[in-house]
Amino acid sequence: MIRVAICDDIPEMTSEIERILESYNPTLFDISIFFTAEKFISSIKNTQYDFFILDIELPSSSGINIAKEIRKQDLNVPIVFLTNFNEYMEDVFQVQTFDYILKPVTKEKLFPVVNKIIKYLDLEDNYLSFDYKRIAYNLKLSNIVCFEKQKRIVIIHTTQEDFQAIMSTQELLEKLNDNFVQVHTSYIVNTKFIKEVGTNYIILMGNTISIEIPMSRKFKLRARDAIIMKMRSKL
Repeated sequence: MIRVAICDDIPEMTSEIERILESYNPTLFDISIFFTAEKFISSIKNTQYDFFILDIELPSSSGINIAKEIRKQDLNVPIVFLTNFNEYMEDVFQVQTFDYILKPVTKEKLFPVVNKIIKYLDLEDNYLSFDYKRIAYNLKLSNIVCFEKQKRIVIIHTTQEDFQAIMSTQELLEKLNDNFVQVHTSYIVNTKFIKEVGTNYIILMGNTISIEIPMSRKFKLRARDAIIMKMRSKL
């Protein structure tokens, strides 16, 4: 999920931003809300966020001062300012802002900014979204080692744990990027985790996971070519 921190002293404003983000994608964002600069600055010392939405005017501080604290830890994380006036723009650019939105915040204003952030973070099409037993999941593709098909069930092996989903192989392939290659009727692998390619097998290794995957005759030639091309692109 994309971790976003919102800091504004007006609860109605933070609630509206949260509502708009949830309407963009109800399962994509992990939203943290702060009403004071003090609590916000305390949080960023222990939590890493993917982007920030800051009110430029706060009772005991300013969004600019908060942004300076953020920049001490991360020079590149996107910061979006909320403001009522254009007069702050010179100060905003001093802290390498990503964008700003003039209040009131609306879907028409926020959606394009979110699109830019997702593109900047290289997160487009990099999440696998699915529902299983009435629970919604968003798994980062870069953390998925491979998929194992067992009839209607897809077992998703990640670097941390395994998940299950119900979808056809074609439905699954349509959700994946070109890092993934089908090597067997029952297996699709993430090429970034390939450590060894044998005659009829592939060994995948993650943080705490090591899997040997069979490579079938049906997919062998096409899979090996795709894997070689992907490995060359990384050199």
